Amino acid sequence: MPKQKSNLWKTAGLVSMISSCLVGGLVGGVFFGLWLDRQLGTMPWFLIIFLFVGLFTGCYGMYKVVQPFLGDDEHDR
Repeated sequence: MPKQKSNLWKTAGLVSMISSCLVGGLVGGVFFGLWLDRQLGTMPWFLIIFLFVGLFTGCYGMYKVVQPFLGDDEHDR
């Protein structure tokens, strides 16, 4: 496989991982917050809390996925 085509697949995989981290964290937080609110009768509170927890989790997961590609530039010289 040509080098350019290989880089295209690696880039597509990276974009897919980033989007799945963000979307998965947000969707998981929203669903868990809604479920907990229905169980406890505290409608907006746990939704809001777990929306932010899901956002933080998604951003942290995205950082961990991208971290190997952020390499230290001084060692590359």
